[in-house]
Amino acid sequence: MLPALGLVGALALGPAAALADPWPLGEVMTPSGMAVMLEALVFEENPWSGESLAVVRLVAPSLERALSDPFALRADMDWACATWGQPAAASVSMTPDIVVVEMMAAPVERGAPDPAILQVFEQYRLVGPDCIWELF
Repeated sequence: MLPALGLVGALALGPAAALADPWPLGEVMTPSGMAVMLEALVFEENPWSGESLAVVRLVAPSLERALSDPFALRADMDWACATWGQPAAASVSMTPDIVVVEMMAAPVERGAPDPAILQVFEQYRLVGPDCIWELF
């Protein structure tokens, strides 16, 4: 099983070249104009399939408003995979099979459901330089 690592652990694993051109930190605007902030990058193994995952955990306080336009939200999720998932995957020696993008209205402990906090997830397979959406 791959260890679960926070952002600091993921950065520590990356080669020096990856650190010279880091992914965005702090508040960032998605293509739709929603503010998001990287909460963590987690590397783990899917216990059912055995596939390795890079999980991009983003805090998006206005996530509930974003649900009014599911096409824009999906485009934001695609963008998040390209913005954080691909560079994170390239920063480790064993490229993950899957990138999971998790947006949450407020921080939630990984793997602990909280019905009071809205969370959305998308899953992508990395094929060359592209994030290919998969039904999650």
